[in-house]
Amino acid sequence: MWQHAPAAGQPVGRESGAAAPGPLLIESDDLRADFEVLRERGVVFEQPEPEDYGFGVRIETVDPDGNRISLRQRAAWQGGAMA
Repeated sequence: MWQHAPAAGQPVGRESGAAAPGPLLIESDDLRADFEVLRERGVVFEQPEPEDYGFGVRIETVDPDGNRISLRQRAAWQGGAMA
């Protein structure tokens, strides 16, 4: 996916001003619990806590190579996690 060396911290096109690729989406059945486990393991998130929004709960992080990762949990009225 990236033209840089591992752990370079810059996604493709960043230096040329091109748009970075969209985030990797990970669905969770219990995002707040998963958030706590990941934070205890050293994952640094952009917000201090997951945030509620109209369709569920979400939080984002960036891995060492600059990949944006968005963790999401659907609202109960949507029928739970994706298949």
